[in-house]
Amino acid sequence: MLLKKTKLAGIISLLFCSNAMAVDISDPPIAVLEDSSRFGPFVSAMDTSSAAVATTNVATYTNTYAQSFTYDIGAPWTYNEYCVYDSDVCEMFWDGSKTDGSDGLYIWRRNILNTYGGSYVSDSTTSIINAAAADPVELTQSRKITAMDADVPVGYGTTNAQFVRRGFYGDDSLTPLFKDNGGFSSAHDATQVLVESTDVSLAGVEFNKKLIVGQSSVDWPNANGSSGRFNACFNAGPDDDRFDYDDLYYCPGFNLQASYWTADDTVTAKIFTTKWINGLSGSESDATYIANAYAINTSGFAVGFSTQNIFSGDSGGRARATIFVPKVTGDVATPTLSYSMSEILKPKTDTGSDYNDIIRDTVAIDITDNTYNAGVFTKLVTNVDTPEQAFIVVGNRTYNQPQNRSYATEFYTYDVKTGETRYPFQANPIKGANSQVSKINNDGLVIGWRDARGQTSPTAEGSARFQSAFIYDYKNKKSAYLDDLYCNDIEDSEVKYRFTNAISITDNNNSDSYTIVANGFDYKNVENYKNRVGSTPVVLSMTVTKAELDAFDNSSQCPIKANEDYERSGGGMGWFVLLPTMMLLFRRFKR
Repeated sequence: MLLKKTKLAGIISLLFCSNAMAVDISDPPIAVLEDSSRFGPFVSAMDTSSAAVATTNVATYTNTYAQSFTYDIGAPWTYNEYCVYDSDVCEMFWDGSKTDGSDGLYIWRRNILNTYGGSYVSDSTTSIINAAAADPVELTQSRKITAMDADVPVGYGTTNAQFVRRGFYGDDSLTPLFKDNGGFSSAHDATQVLVESTDVSLAGVEFNKKLIVGQSSVDWPNANGSSGRFNACFNAGPDDDRFDYDDLYYCPGFNLQASYWTADDTVTAKIFTTKWINGLSGSESDATYIANAYAINTSGFAVGFSTQNIFSGDSGGRARATIFVPKVTGDVATPTLSYSMSEILKPKTDTGSDYNDIIRDTVAIDITDNTYNAGVFTKLVTNVDTPEQAFIVVGNRTYNQPQNRSYATEFYTYDVKTGETRYPFQANPIKGANSQVSKINNDGLVIGWRDARGQTSPTAEGSARFQSAFIYDYKNKKSAYLDDLYCNDIEDSEVKYRFTNAISITDNNNSDSYTIVANGFDYKNVENYKNRVGSTPVVLSMTVTKAELDAFDNSSQCPIKANEDYERSGGGMGWFVLLPTMMLLFRRFKR
Protein backbone atom coordinates (compact mmCIF):
# COMPACT_ATOMS: atom_id res chain seq x y z
CA MET A 1 0.00 0.00 0.00
CA LEU A 2 1.32 3.38 -0.96
CA LEU A 3 0.82 6.36 1.31
CA LYS A 4 1.15 9.90 0.03
CA LYS A 5 0.86 12.80 2.44
CA THR A 6 0.07 16.34 1.42
CA LYS A 7 1.21 18.36 4.42
CA LEU A 8 0.34 21.93 5.11
CA ALA A 9 2.28 23.71 7.64
CA GLY A 10 0.38 26.00 5.43
CA ILE A 11 -0.89 25.30 1.99
CA ILE A 12 0.74 21.86 1.59
CA SER A 13 3.62 19.44 1.81
CA LEU A 14 3.60 16.38 -0.36
CA LEU A 15 4.56 13.03 1.09
CA PHE A 16 4.22 9.67 -0.54
CA CYS A 17 5.42 6.13 -0.15
CA SER A 18 8.18 4.42 -2.00
CA ASN A 19 7.27 0.84 -1.20
CA ALA A 20 4.54 -1.32 0.24
CA MET A 21 6.02 -1.74 3.70
CA ALA A 22 7.12 1.71 4.81
CA VAL A 23 6.19 5.35 4.53
CA ASP A 24 8.61 7.51 2.59
CA ILE A 25 8.29 11.27 3.15
CA SER A 26 9.29 13.68 0.40
CA ASP A 27 11.20 16.70 1.63
CA PRO A 28 11.18 19.68 1.40
CA PRO A 29 7.43 20.30 1.42
CA ILE A 30 5.71 21.80 -1.61
CA ALA A 31 4.58 24.84 0.41
CA VAL A 32 4.26 26.03 3.99
CA LEU A 33 1.55 28.03 5.67
CA GLU A 34 2.82 31.55 6.23
CA ASP A 35 -0.17 32.64 8.34
CA SER A 36 -0.49 30.31 11.31
CA SER A 37 -3.78 31.93 12.38
CA ARG A 38 -5.67 30.15 9.59
CA PHE A 39 -7.62 26.89 9.97
CA GLY A 40 -7.02 23.73 8.01
CA PRO A 41 -5.81 22.62 5.57
CA PHE A 42 -8.74 20.68 4.15
CA VAL A 43 -9.04 18.78 0.90
CA SER A 44 -12.14 19.49 -1.18
CA ALA A 45 -11.74 17.64 -4.48
CA MET A 46 -9.47 15.74 -6.83
CA ASP A 47 -9.46 14.43 -10.37
CA THR A 48 -10.99 10.97 -9.91
CA SER A 49 -10.29 9.66 -13.40
CA SER A 50 -6.84 8.24 -12.62
CA ALA A 51 -5.20 6.64 -9.61
CA ALA A 52 -1.71 7.76 -10.63
CA VAL A 53 -0.56 9.48 -7.44
CA ALA A 54 2.06 11.64 -9.12
CA THR A 55 -0.40 13.16 -11.58
CA THR A 56 -3.56 13.47 -9.52
CA ASN A 57 -4.91 17.04 -9.39
CA VAL A 58 -5.96 17.82 -5.81
CA ALA A 59 -7.78 20.94 -4.53
CA THR A 60 -7.19 22.09 -0.96
CA TYR A 61 -8.10 25.16 1.06
CA THR A 62 -7.64 26.86 4.40
CA ASN A 63 -10.28 28.79 6.35
CA THR A 64 -10.16 32.22 7.95
CA TYR A 65 -12.65 31.10 10.59
CA ALA A 66 -13.26 27.93 12.60
CA GLN A 67 -16.49 26.72 11.00
CA SER A 68 -16.76 23.02 10.23
CA PHE A 69 -15.40 22.13 6.79
CA THR A 70 -18.79 20.51 6.06
CA TYR A 71 -20.85 23.71 6.46
CA ASP A 72 -22.45 25.07 3.29
CA ILE A 73 -24.78 28.08 3.29
CA GLY A 74 -26.49 26.66 0.18
CA ALA A 75 -27.33 23.41 1.99
CA PRO A 76 -28.94 23.96 5.42
CA TRP A 77 -28.81 20.22 6.17
CA THR A 78 -25.08 20.70 6.80
CA TYR A 79 -25.62 23.04 9.76
CA ASN A 80 -29.30 23.07 10.85
CA GLU A 81 -28.66 20.76 13.78
CA TYR A 82 -26.71 23.71 15.24
CA CYS A 83 -25.07 22.51 18.47
CA VAL A 84 -26.50 19.60 20.49
CA TYR A 85 -23.55 19.03 22.84
CA ASP A 86 -23.16 20.11 26.46
CA SER A 87 -24.02 23.80 26.87
CA ASP A 88 -20.46 24.67 27.92
CA VAL A 89 -19.11 22.97 24.81
CA CYS A 90 -21.62 24.80 22.61
CA GLU A 91 -20.76 28.13 24.23
CA MET A 92 -17.09 27.53 23.52
CA PHE A 93 -17.79 26.63 19.89
CA TRP A 94 -19.74 29.87 19.50
CA ASP A 95 -17.55 32.26 21.47
CA GLY A 96 -14.20 30.60 20.79
CA SER A 97 -11.46 29.79 23.26
CA LYS A 98 -9.39 32.92 22.56
CA THR A 99 -10.10 36.30 24.12
CA ASP A 100 -10.67 37.86 20.69
CA GLY A 101 -13.11 35.11 19.67
CA SER A 102 -11.14 34.46 16.49
CA ASP A 103 -11.63 30.69 16.77
CA GLY A 104 -15.39 30.83 17.43
CA LEU A 105 -18.43 30.47 15.17
CA TYR A 106 -19.82 33.88 16.12
CA ILE A 107 -17.12 35.76 14.20
CA TRP A 108 -17.76 33.47 11.20
CA ARG A 109 -21.50 34.21 11.27
CA ARG A 110 -20.84 37.93 11.76
CA ASN A 111 -18.72 37.91 8.62
CA ILE A 112 -21.54 36.29 6.61
CA LEU A 113 -23.85 39.10 7.74
CA ASN A 114 -21.40 41.51 6.10
CA THR A 115 -21.35 39.71 2.73
CA TYR A 116 -23.63 42.13 0.91
CA GLY A 117 -22.76 45.78 1.39
CA GLY A 118 -20.51 45.24 4.39
CA SER A 119 -16.90 44.65 5.36
CA TYR A 120 -16.82 41.02 4.26
CA VAL A 121 -13.55 39.09 4.63
CA SER A 122 -12.77 36.14 2.35
CA ASP A 123 -13.25 33.05 4.50
CA SER A 124 -11.12 30.64 2.45
CA THR A 125 -7.97 30.41 0.36
CA THR A 126 -7.83 27.70 -2.31
CA SER A 127 -4.88 25.90 -3.88
CA ILE A 128 -4.60 23.21 -6.58
CA ILE A 129 -1.75 20.72 -6.57
CA ASN A 130 -0.38 19.66 -9.97
CA ALA A 131 -2.67 22.01 -11.94
CA ALA A 132 -2.80 25.74 -12.55
CA ALA A 133 -5.69 27.53 -10.87
CA ALA A 134 -8.33 28.84 -13.29
CA ASP A 135 -11.01 30.82 -11.50
CA PRO A 136 -13.29 33.61 -12.73
CA VAL A 137 -11.62 36.95 -12.14
CA GLU A 138 -14.85 38.43 -10.76
CA LEU A 139 -15.02 35.83 -7.95
CA THR A 140 -12.23 37.19 -5.81
CA GLN A 141 -13.24 35.79 -2.41
CA SER A 142 -14.08 32.56 -0.62
CA ARG A 143 -13.57 30.29 -3.61
CA LYS A 144 -14.14 26.62 -2.93
CA ILE A 145 -13.45 23.85 -5.43
CA THR A 146 -15.99 21.05 -5.15
CA ALA A 147 -14.83 18.88 -8.08
CA MET A 148 -11.98 18.58 -10.57
CA ASP A 149 -12.90 17.83 -14.18
CA ALA A 150 -9.40 16.61 -15.08
CA ASP A 151 -7.49 19.90 -14.56
CA VAL A 152 -10.57 22.17 -14.70
CA PRO A 153 -11.85 23.28 -11.27
CA VAL A 154 -15.57 23.29 -10.48
CA GLY A 155 -17.01 25.18 -7.52
CA TYR A 156 -18.23 28.55 -6.26
CA GLY A 157 -16.97 31.86 -4.96
CA THR A 158 -17.99 35.26 -3.63
CA THR A 159 -17.43 38.91 -4.38
CA ASN A 160 -18.31 41.35 -1.62
CA ALA A 161 -21.47 43.38 -2.37
CA GLN A 162 -21.80 41.88 -5.87
CA PHE A 163 -22.26 38.12 -5.66
CA VAL A 164 -22.93 36.44 -2.32
CA ARG A 165 -22.23 33.24 -4.24
CA ARG A 166 -21.62 32.44 -7.88
CA GLY A 167 -20.71 29.02 -9.28
CA PHE A 168 -17.86 28.55 -11.73
CA TYR A 169 -16.46 26.05 -14.23
CA GLY A 170 -12.83 26.83 -14.95
CA ASP A 171 -12.66 30.58 -15.56
CA ASP A 172 -16.36 30.84 -16.53
CA SER A 173 -18.88 31.94 -13.93
CA LEU A 174 -22.29 30.23 -13.88
CA THR A 175 -25.14 32.72 -14.15
CA PRO A 176 -28.20 31.93 -12.00
CA LEU A 177 -31.76 32.04 -13.28
CA PHE A 178 -32.85 34.74 -10.79
CA LYS A 179 -30.31 37.57 -10.60
CA ASP A 180 -31.70 40.10 -8.09
CA ASN A 181 -28.96 41.17 -5.66
CA GLY A 182 -26.59 39.17 -7.85
CA GLY A 183 -28.49 35.91 -7.39
CA PHE A 184 -26.97 32.71 -6.04
CA SER A 185 -25.43 29.70 -7.77
CA SER A 186 -23.17 26.77 -6.89
CA ALA A 187 -21.47 24.05 -8.93
CA HIS A 188 -20.65 20.60 -7.55
CA ASP A 189 -19.85 18.29 -10.46
CA ALA A 190 -19.20 18.20 -14.21
CA THR A 191 -19.15 15.34 -16.70
CA GLN A 192 -19.62 14.50 -20.36
CA VAL A 193 -23.18 13.21 -20.65
CA LEU A 194 -24.58 10.92 -23.34
CA VAL A 195 -28.32 10.24 -23.19
CA GLU A 196 -30.04 8.25 -25.94
CA SER A 197 -33.80 8.20 -26.44
CA THR A 198 -35.68 4.93 -25.90
CA ASP A 199 -38.62 6.17 -27.97
CA VAL A 200 -38.65 4.11 -31.19
CA SER A 201 -40.03 7.12 -33.05
CA LEU A 202 -36.92 9.08 -31.99
CA ALA A 203 -34.32 6.55 -33.13
CA GLY A 204 -30.88 8.12 -33.28
CA VAL A 205 -31.81 11.12 -31.12
CA GLU A 206 -29.21 11.65 -28.41
CA PHE A 207 -27.98 14.40 -26.12
CA ASN A 208 -24.18 14.51 -25.90
CA LYS A 209 -22.72 17.48 -24.02
CA LYS A 210 -20.70 18.31 -20.93
CA LEU A 211 -22.99 19.31 -18.06
CA ILE A 212 -22.11 21.22 -14.90
CA VAL A 213 -24.56 20.60 -12.05
CA GLY A 214 -25.38 22.42 -8.84
CA GLN A 215 -28.03 24.95 -7.83
CA SER A 216 -29.40 28.30 -8.95
CA SER A 217 -31.60 30.96 -7.38
CA VAL A 218 -35.08 31.03 -8.94
CA ASP A 219 -36.93 33.64 -6.84
CA TRP A 220 -37.27 35.16 -3.38
CA PRO A 221 -38.67 32.98 -0.59
CA ASN A 222 -42.43 33.24 -0.13
CA ALA A 223 -42.47 34.77 3.33
CA ASN A 224 -42.67 38.32 1.99
CA GLY A 225 -41.82 37.96 -1.69
CA SER A 226 -38.86 40.29 -1.27
CA SER A 227 -35.25 40.39 -0.14
CA GLY A 228 -36.09 40.28 3.57
CA ARG A 229 -34.56 36.86 4.17
CA PHE A 230 -31.61 37.69 1.96
CA ASN A 231 -30.86 40.68 4.20
CA ALA A 232 -31.35 38.58 7.35
CA CYS A 233 -28.72 36.19 6.01
CA PHE A 234 -26.19 38.48 4.32
CA ASN A 235 -26.83 42.10 5.24
CA ALA A 236 -27.82 42.70 8.88
CA GLY A 237 -26.40 43.34 12.32
CA PRO A 238 -25.40 40.38 14.52
CA ASP A 239 -27.50 39.20 17.49
CA ASP A 240 -24.86 37.00 19.16
CA ASP A 241 -27.35 34.13 19.53
CA ARG A 242 -25.65 30.74 19.43
CA PHE A 243 -28.87 28.71 19.52
CA ASP A 244 -29.67 29.28 15.84
CA TYR A 245 -26.36 30.86 14.79
CA ASP A 246 -27.90 34.33 14.52
CA ASP A 247 -30.92 33.30 12.43
CA LEU A 248 -28.81 31.25 10.04
CA TYR A 249 -32.02 29.49 8.97
CA TYR A 250 -32.81 32.55 6.81
CA CYS A 251 -29.90 31.56 4.59
CA PRO A 252 -29.28 31.38 1.70
CA GLY A 253 -31.97 34.05 1.27
CA PHE A 254 -33.28 32.68 -2.05
CA ASN A 255 -35.40 29.80 -3.22
CA LEU A 256 -32.90 27.55 -5.00
CA GLN A 257 -33.47 24.82 -7.56
CA ALA A 258 -31.17 22.00 -8.62
CA SER A 259 -29.74 23.25 -11.90
CA TYR A 260 -27.35 22.51 -14.73
CA TRP A 261 -25.35 24.42 -17.31
CA THR A 262 -23.69 23.21 -20.50
CA ALA A 263 -19.97 23.86 -20.82
CA ASP A 264 -20.62 25.82 -24.02
CA ASP A 265 -23.30 28.02 -22.39
CA THR A 266 -22.50 28.92 -18.78
CA VAL A 267 -24.75 32.00 -18.81
CA THR A 268 -27.97 30.01 -19.17
CA ALA A 269 -29.06 28.06 -16.11
CA LYS A 270 -31.49 25.22 -16.70
CA ILE A 271 -33.43 23.71 -13.82
CA PHE A 272 -34.03 19.99 -13.44
CA THR A 273 -37.63 20.66 -12.39
CA THR A 274 -39.84 23.63 -11.55
CA LYS A 275 -41.17 21.91 -8.42
CA TRP A 276 -39.77 20.73 -5.12
CA ILE A 277 -40.71 17.52 -3.25
CA ASN A 278 -44.43 16.60 -3.37
CA GLY A 279 -44.96 18.97 -6.29
CA LEU A 280 -44.54 22.08 -4.14
CA SER A 281 -44.11 25.33 -6.04
CA GLY A 282 -42.15 27.15 -3.33
CA SER A 283 -44.98 29.45 -2.33
CA GLU A 284 -47.00 27.18 -0.04
CA SER A 285 -45.46 28.13 3.32
CA ASP A 286 -42.85 30.16 5.14
CA ALA A 287 -40.05 27.68 4.43
CA THR A 288 -37.17 28.57 2.15
CA TYR A 289 -37.22 26.02 -0.67
CA ILE A 290 -33.78 24.71 -1.59
CA ALA A 291 -32.58 21.98 -3.94
CA ASN A 292 -29.16 20.96 -5.20
CA ALA A 293 -27.51 18.44 -7.51
CA TYR A 294 -24.30 17.10 -5.98
CA ALA A 295 -23.34 14.68 -8.74
CA ILE A 296 -24.19 13.58 -12.27
CA ASN A 297 -23.11 10.42 -14.08
CA THR A 298 -22.22 9.87 -17.71
CA SER A 299 -25.77 8.66 -18.44
CA GLY A 300 -27.20 11.98 -17.26
CA PHE A 301 -28.66 10.74 -13.96
CA ALA A 302 -28.15 13.33 -11.21
CA VAL A 303 -28.58 13.12 -7.44
CA GLY A 304 -28.90 15.60 -4.60
CA PHE A 305 -31.76 16.88 -2.49
CA SER A 306 -34.94 18.92 -2.63
CA THR A 307 -36.97 20.60 0.11
CA GLN A 308 -40.09 19.24 1.74
CA ASN A 309 -41.95 21.53 4.13
CA ILE A 310 -42.25 19.39 7.28
CA PHE A 311 -42.96 21.94 9.98
CA SER A 312 -44.60 25.34 9.91
CA GLY A 313 -42.38 28.38 10.24
CA ASP A 314 -39.30 29.85 8.64
CA SER A 315 -37.08 26.85 9.42
CA GLY A 316 -39.62 24.11 8.67
CA GLY A 317 -38.07 22.88 5.43
CA ARG A 318 -36.13 19.61 5.39
CA ALA A 319 -33.85 18.11 2.75
CA ARG A 320 -35.06 14.96 1.02
CA ALA A 321 -32.76 12.75 -1.07
CA THR A 322 -33.59 13.12 -4.74
CA ILE A 323 -32.71 11.53 -8.06
CA PHE A 324 -33.16 13.35 -11.37
CA VAL A 325 -33.85 11.07 -14.36
CA PRO A 326 -33.08 12.32 -17.90
CA LYS A 327 -35.22 12.13 -21.04
CA VAL A 328 -34.36 13.11 -24.61
CA THR A 329 -36.87 14.46 -27.12
CA GLY A 330 -36.66 16.59 -30.27
CA ASP A 331 -34.80 15.41 -33.34
CA VAL A 332 -31.28 14.46 -34.37
CA ALA A 333 -30.36 18.04 -35.20
CA THR A 334 -31.88 19.64 -32.08
CA PRO A 335 -32.14 17.14 -29.22
CA THR A 336 -33.80 18.41 -26.04
CA LEU A 337 -32.87 17.21 -22.55
CA SER A 338 -35.47 17.25 -19.77
CA TYR A 339 -35.75 15.67 -16.33
CA SER A 340 -38.20 14.07 -13.93
CA MET A 341 -37.58 14.06 -10.18
CA SER A 342 -38.30 11.40 -7.58
CA GLU A 343 -37.50 11.12 -3.90
CA ILE A 344 -35.35 8.29 -2.55
CA LEU A 345 -37.82 7.32 0.15
CA LYS A 346 -36.34 4.48 2.16
CA PRO A 347 -33.75 6.47 4.12
CA LYS A 348 -36.68 8.14 5.89
CA THR A 349 -39.51 5.56 5.68
CA ASP A 350 -37.32 2.70 6.96
CA THR A 351 -37.47 4.30 10.42
CA GLY A 352 -41.24 3.77 10.83
CA SER A 353 -44.54 5.55 10.26
CA ASP A 354 -43.48 8.64 12.23
CA TYR A 355 -40.37 9.10 10.08
CA ASN A 356 -40.76 12.87 9.75
CA ASP A 357 -40.35 13.16 13.51
CA ILE A 358 -37.40 10.77 13.62
CA ILE A 359 -35.40 11.82 10.54
CA ARG A 360 -34.29 15.41 10.06
CA ASP A 361 -32.73 15.37 6.58
CA THR A 362 -31.87 12.90 3.82
CA VAL A 363 -29.53 13.68 0.93
CA ALA A 364 -28.01 11.83 -2.02
CA ILE A 365 -24.31 12.62 -2.47
CA ASP A 366 -22.95 10.58 -5.39
CA ILE A 367 -23.90 8.08 -8.10
CA THR A 368 -21.92 5.56 -10.14
CA ASP A 369 -21.43 5.71 -13.90
CA ASN A 370 -21.40 1.91 -13.99
CA THR A 371 -24.38 -0.33 -13.26
CA TYR A 372 -24.36 -3.17 -10.73
CA ASN A 373 -25.79 -6.50 -11.87
CA ALA A 374 -25.13 -10.03 -10.65
CA GLY A 375 -22.36 -8.85 -8.35
CA VAL A 376 -20.42 -7.00 -11.05
CA PHE A 377 -20.03 -3.31 -11.91
CA THR A 378 -20.11 -2.83 -15.70
CA LYS A 379 -20.06 0.16 -18.02
CA LEU A 380 -23.27 0.71 -19.98
CA VAL A 381 -23.11 -0.11 -23.67
CA THR A 382 -25.88 2.40 -24.38
CA ASN A 383 -26.90 5.28 -22.11
CA VAL A 384 -30.65 5.09 -22.63
CA ASP A 385 -33.12 7.35 -20.86
CA THR A 386 -34.88 4.71 -18.76
CA PRO A 387 -35.21 5.12 -14.98
CA GLU A 388 -34.58 1.41 -14.34
CA GLN A 389 -30.81 1.49 -14.51
CA ALA A 390 -28.87 -0.30 -11.78
CA PHE A 391 -26.71 2.64 -10.71
CA ILE A 392 -25.65 2.78 -7.06
CA VAL A 393 -26.33 5.98 -5.12
CA VAL A 394 -24.74 6.90 -1.79
CA GLY A 395 -26.06 9.46 0.65
CA ASN A 396 -26.62 10.45 4.26
CA ARG A 397 -29.50 10.75 6.66
CA THR A 398 -29.53 12.75 9.89
CA TYR A 399 -31.71 12.07 12.91
CA ASN A 400 -34.06 14.57 14.51
CA GLN A 401 -34.43 12.38 17.60
CA PRO A 402 -31.51 11.07 19.66
CA GLN A 403 -30.52 7.48 19.03
CA ASN A 404 -29.10 6.06 22.23
CA ARG A 405 -28.51 9.64 23.51
CA SER A 406 -26.79 10.71 20.28
CA TYR A 407 -27.99 12.67 17.25
CA ALA A 408 -26.65 10.31 14.64
CA THR A 409 -25.75 10.73 10.98
CA GLU A 410 -25.81 7.51 8.95
CA PHE A 411 -24.70 6.83 5.41
CA TYR A 412 -26.72 4.64 3.08
CA THR A 413 -26.43 3.00 -0.34
CA TYR A 414 -29.32 2.73 -2.80
CA ASP A 415 -29.75 0.60 -5.93
CA VAL A 416 -31.70 2.69 -8.46
CA LYS A 417 -33.08 -0.39 -10.23
CA THR A 418 -34.05 -2.67 -7.33
CA GLY A 419 -34.53 -0.12 -4.57
CA GLU A 420 -32.27 -2.11 -2.24
CA THR A 421 -31.10 0.22 0.51
CA ARG A 422 -28.28 -0.58 2.92
CA TYR A 423 -27.07 1.13 6.10
CA PRO A 424 -23.60 -0.45 6.43
CA PHE A 425 -22.70 1.05 9.83
CA GLN A 426 -26.14 1.33 11.41
CA ALA A 427 -25.86 0.53 15.14
CA ASN A 428 -22.22 -0.43 14.56
CA PRO A 429 -20.76 -0.74 17.15
CA ILE A 430 -23.75 0.77 19.04
CA LYS A 431 -27.08 2.36 18.24
CA GLY A 432 -26.46 6.02 17.49
CA ALA A 433 -23.12 5.44 15.77
CA ASN A 434 -22.15 8.10 13.22
CA SER A 435 -21.05 7.65 9.62
CA GLN A 436 -21.00 10.08 6.70
CA VAL A 437 -20.30 9.34 3.03
CA SER A 438 -18.54 11.57 0.54
CA LYS A 439 -17.92 9.51 -2.63
CA ILE A 440 -18.39 6.20 -4.47
CA ASN A 441 -16.24 5.15 -7.42
CA ASN A 442 -17.18 3.00 -10.40
CA ASP A 443 -15.96 -0.21 -8.75
CA GLY A 444 -18.30 0.36 -5.81
CA LEU A 445 -15.67 1.54 -3.33
CA VAL A 446 -17.25 4.02 -0.92
CA ILE A 447 -15.34 6.46 1.29
CA GLY A 448 -16.23 8.87 4.08
CA TRP A 449 -15.81 9.00 7.85
CA ARG A 450 -17.33 7.43 10.93
CA ASP A 451 -16.83 7.32 14.69
CA ALA A 452 -13.28 6.29 15.47
CA ARG A 453 -12.61 3.04 17.28
CA GLY A 454 -13.79 3.20 20.87
CA GLN A 455 -15.80 6.40 20.36
CA THR A 456 -19.16 5.48 21.88
CA SER A 457 -19.92 8.09 24.55
CA PRO A 458 -23.27 9.92 24.13
CA THR A 459 -23.14 13.18 22.18
CA ALA A 460 -26.54 14.65 23.09
CA GLU A 461 -25.80 17.04 25.96
CA GLY A 462 -22.31 15.57 25.86
CA SER A 463 -19.27 15.99 23.65
CA ALA A 464 -18.21 15.20 20.10
CA ARG A 465 -16.66 11.91 19.06
CA PHE A 466 -13.38 11.64 17.21
CA GLN A 467 -13.91 10.67 13.58
CA SER A 468 -11.92 8.31 11.39
CA ALA A 469 -11.87 7.85 7.61
CA PHE A 470 -13.26 4.61 6.17
CA ILE A 471 -13.51 2.66 2.93
CA TYR A 472 -16.43 0.29 2.23
CA ASP A 473 -16.62 -2.21 -0.63
CA TYR A 474 -20.20 -2.37 -1.92
CA LYS A 475 -19.68 -5.71 -3.66
CA ASN A 476 -18.37 -7.76 -0.74
CA LYS A 477 -19.78 -5.57 2.07
CA LYS A 478 -16.37 -5.28 3.72
CA SER A 479 -15.00 -2.12 5.31
CA ALA A 480 -11.78 -0.83 6.81
CA TYR A 481 -10.53 2.22 8.63
CA LEU A 482 -7.83 3.98 6.61
CA ASP A 483 -5.86 4.28 9.84
CA ASP A 484 -5.73 0.49 10.12
CA LEU A 485 -4.66 0.08 6.50
CA TYR A 486 -1.89 2.59 7.15
CA CYS A 487 -0.76 1.09 10.47
CA ASN A 488 -0.85 -2.44 9.08
CA ASP A 489 2.08 -1.70 6.76
CA ILE A 490 4.53 -0.04 9.16
CA GLU A 491 6.11 -0.59 12.55
CA ASP A 492 4.34 0.85 15.60
CA SER A 493 7.26 3.16 16.27
CA GLU A 494 6.74 4.87 12.89
CA VAL A 495 3.00 5.56 13.27
CA LYS A 496 2.16 9.27 13.39
CA TYR A 497 -0.74 10.04 10.99
CA ARG A 498 -4.49 9.81 11.50
CA PHE A 499 -6.91 9.85 8.57
CA THR A 500 -10.04 11.63 9.78
CA ASN A 501 -12.26 12.45 6.77
CA ALA A 502 -11.92 10.68 3.42
CA ILE A 503 -13.16 13.12 0.77
CA SER A 504 -12.57 11.56 -2.65
CA ILE A 505 -11.44 8.36 -4.38
CA THR A 506 -10.28 7.68 -7.91
CA ASP A 507 -11.50 5.03 -10.30
CA ASN A 508 -9.38 1.97 -11.01
CA ASN A 509 -6.17 2.94 -12.78
CA ASN A 510 -6.19 -0.40 -14.67
CA SER A 511 -3.80 -1.98 -12.20
CA ASP A 512 -6.42 -2.51 -9.48
CA SER A 513 -5.26 0.37 -7.31
CA TYR A 514 -7.09 3.44 -6.08
CA THR A 515 -6.06 6.78 -4.61
CA ILE A 516 -7.92 8.34 -1.69
CA VAL A 517 -7.49 11.89 -0.37
CA ALA A 518 -8.41 12.74 3.21
CA ASN A 519 -8.15 15.32 5.94
CA GLY A 520 -5.92 14.18 8.75
CA PHE A 521 -3.35 14.94 11.42
CA ASP A 522 0.39 14.61 11.80
CA TYR A 523 1.24 13.69 15.41
CA LYS A 524 5.02 13.74 14.78
CA ASN A 525 5.65 10.56 16.80
CA VAL A 526 3.86 7.50 18.11
CA GLU A 527 3.59 8.73 21.72
CA ASN A 528 1.77 11.87 20.61
CA TYR A 529 -0.34 9.66 18.37
CA LYS A 530 -1.43 7.40 21.21
CA ASN A 531 -2.21 10.35 23.49
CA ARG A 532 -3.79 12.55 20.76
CA VAL A 533 -1.55 15.52 21.56
CA GLY A 534 0.80 17.75 19.57
CA SER A 535 -0.94 17.31 16.22
CA THR A 536 -0.85 19.44 13.07
CA PRO A 537 -3.71 19.33 10.51
CA VAL A 538 -2.63 17.89 7.17
CA VAL A 539 -4.05 16.58 3.93
CA LEU A 540 -3.25 12.91 3.34
CA SER A 541 -3.42 10.67 0.32
CA MET A 542 -3.35 6.88 0.25
CA THR A 543 -3.01 4.53 -2.69
CA VAL A 544 -4.37 1.05 -1.93
CA THR A 545 -4.76 -2.04 -4.10
CA LYS A 546 -7.86 -4.15 -4.49
CA ALA A 547 -5.93 -7.17 -3.24
CA GLU A 548 -5.05 -5.38 0.00
CA LEU A 549 -8.67 -4.44 0.58
CA ASP A 550 -9.88 -7.97 -0.12
CA ALA A 551 -7.30 -9.47 2.25
CA PHE A 552 -7.82 -7.03 5.12
CA ASP A 553 -10.03 -8.29 7.98
CA ASN A 554 -10.96 -4.89 9.51
CA SER A 555 -9.07 -5.64 12.72
CA SER A 556 -7.50 -2.88 14.78
CA GLN A 557 -3.87 -2.32 13.72
CA CYS A 558 -2.82 0.99 15.28
CA PRO A 559 -0.97 1.48 18.58
CA ILE A 560 -3.12 2.52 21.53
CA LYS A 561 -2.66 3.76 25.07
CA ALA A 562 -2.20 1.07 27.68
CA ASN A 563 -5.51 1.88 29.39
CA GLU A 564 -7.61 1.74 26.23
CA ASP A 565 -9.83 -1.32 26.39
CA TYR A 566 -9.90 -2.51 22.81
CA GLU A 567 -7.12 -4.61 21.36
CA ARG A 568 -5.23 -4.91 18.13
CA SER A 569 -5.69 -7.75 15.66
CA GLY A 570 -9.38 -8.30 16.09
CA GLY A 571 -9.88 -7.89 19.85
CA GLY A 572 -13.23 -6.76 21.23
CA MET A 573 -13.95 -3.04 21.29
CA GLY A 574 -15.45 -1.64 24.47
CA TRP A 575 -16.21 1.81 25.90
CA PHE A 576 -13.57 4.52 25.61
CA VAL A 577 -14.21 7.68 27.61
CA LEU A 578 -13.40 10.86 25.70
CA LEU A 579 -10.73 12.90 27.45
CA PRO A 580 -12.47 15.53 29.60
CA THR A 581 -11.11 18.58 27.83
CA MET A 582 -13.33 20.53 25.49
CA MET A 583 -10.35 21.85 23.60
CA LEU A 584 -10.00 18.47 21.91
CA LEU A 585 -13.08 19.36 19.91
CA PHE A 586 -11.18 22.11 18.14
CA ARG A 587 -8.36 19.93 16.96
CA ARG A 588 -9.88 19.28 13.57
CA PHE A 589 -10.31 23.01 13.00
CA LYS A 590 -7.19 24.51 14.51
CA ARG A 591 -3.71 24.37 13.17
